Amino acid sequence: MTTMQPSAIRTITSKMFRRRTARVGGAIILAVLVLILLGPFVTPYAPTASSGAADLPPSYSHPFGTDFQGHDVLSQVIFGAYPSMIVGVLAAVGAVATGTTIGIMAGYYRRMEALLTGTADVVLTFPPLPLMVLLASLYPATTQLIIVVLILVLWPVSARSIRSQVLSLKERPYVESGRISGMGNLEILRRVIFPEIAPIATAYFVLTVAAAIVLVTALQFLGIGNPDVVSWGSILYWAQQFAFYHGDWWWILAPGLMITLVAMAFALLGFSVEEVMDPRLRASAS
Repeated sequence: MTTMQPSAIRTITSKMFRRRTARVGGAIILAVLVLILLGPFVTPYAPTASSGAADLPPSYSHPFGTDFQGHDVLSQVIFGAYPSMIVGVLAAVGAVATGTTIGIMAGYYRRMEALLTGTADVVLTFPPLPLMVLLASLYPATTQLIIVVLILVLWPVSARSIRSQVLSLKERPYVESGRISGMGNLEILRRVIFPEIAPIATAYFVLTVAAAIVLVTALQFLGIGNPDVVSWGSILYWAQQFAFYHGDWWWILAPGLMITLVAMAFALLGFSVEEVMDPRLRASAS
């Protein structure tokens, strides 16, 4: 039987951050976290307060320019990072926790495999964004509802991968040894199976954060949610209505670059975790 000891976790982390992709991704995420924590104390403007000059291009006093109402775009990007990131992280936690649980159940219990796998396949047949728009339009699109909708859309990806891994793991000799020694199914799942698939779930969590941030921004860009709450998606929602008319290209560029950087950073970290944990990827990279 195997368990993920703290020393093993440290070894995996050390191997991961030897890769340039992981270092670049981690540096970007760290920079964004510093921006979220310290930015509100540094910027001289409130995100919804007029700075007195509308449609200003990037300058020393307004590095990201101002919008058509004189709002400082840098302040909006800083204050908008927290709601965008927190929704993405919470949705990823829920999606991967759901996908991991369902994947383990579908892979270990043969009687549940058809139902759970079929459910995942049905969800995957629908394009995620139109499905999310449909679900979010049925009820008032609160932050809680958007998180739930993201979980419903994103869980099948990790569930299918983890199910395949569990199907392989349950045939290993050490799992059979656990049964012979008197361990019950739940104890085998908790002490033998879960530690083996935990690194895979971690990789999917990191990748799912990137997907969730992009999707929640797309929803807010389409006007689903409260556009008066400053977030990266709501900035783009107002920009797509007024920026082109006023020629404020910087109003679109600033939040767009932030979304791209954060999604790329989480993707780089996720790929690095997968590369460390998957021997086939390590062989192809070497």
